[in-house]
Amino acid sequence: MNIRDIKYKINILFNINKLTNTMSMISFSKMNKFYKKCLILNNLYLETKKIILEIYNFNKNNFFCYVLITTNKGYCGSINNEVIKFLLKFIKNNKQIDIIIIGKKAIDFFNKKNIYIKKKIIFNEKDEIVFSKEILNLLKLYKNVFFISSILINNIVKIIKTDLFINIKKNFFEKKINKEKILNNYINYTLKYLFNKNYYCELKLRMITMKSAADNSLKIIKNMNIIKNKIRQFKVTQEMLEIINGIL
Repeated sequence: MNIRDIKYKINILFNINKLTNTMSMISFSKMNKFYKKCLILNNLYLETKKIILEIYNFNKNNFFCYVLITTNKGYCGSINNEVIKFLLKFIKNNKQIDIIIIGKKAIDFFNKKNIYIKKKIIFNEKDEIVFSKEILNLLKLYKNVFFISSILINNIVKIIKTDLFINIKKNFFEKKINKEKILNNYINYTLKYLFNKNYYCELKLRMITMKSAADNSLKIIKNMNIIKNKIRQFKVTQEMLEIINGIL
């Protein structure tokens, strides 16, 4: 390996370092916005859930639906692998379930497998995150719906399973309310909250992954510079020895 090759590789590593640092900074800048958004959506989700548990009448069928939430992009650790593995365990043990997948990574994975998927959805993080009327009506047919998504606890990915409907003892009260509208809002609030929480998790993991890649590239650059200097010193020493041998 000559000095020219080493310089070429060092330049590539410098470009990688700039790129990974930029990606890390972009993720960090978005995190605060989505963290605040998650706090607001969490309150909406919890408040509407209290109402739904009082007014919702459960279906008597034995069919369940799992809604899998994954990311659209990569470079965010093992977040997608973990949720997909979690879902596959349920598929082996339960036959009377339908699956709705959200996110390009899940769609790419299940397209290669011989597994029936009820619906495939890709949301853009910049757009409004809501289910269509068709999917809302579909979800109401199931006895229960489970959302499978990710959360970060001490920078470690944890999988959470959120029950859309929970059967509890109801308090007696009578009010004129639009049950259909509240139910639709509740499903969409649940989706928004879990989707944004998952996206926040994606951003944080991408920031950590890219920061680690940037630090590693600097370490490799440092080692490459040491090798470059050793080769240069070796060549200088060799030339000096040839000059001395020529004089003698």
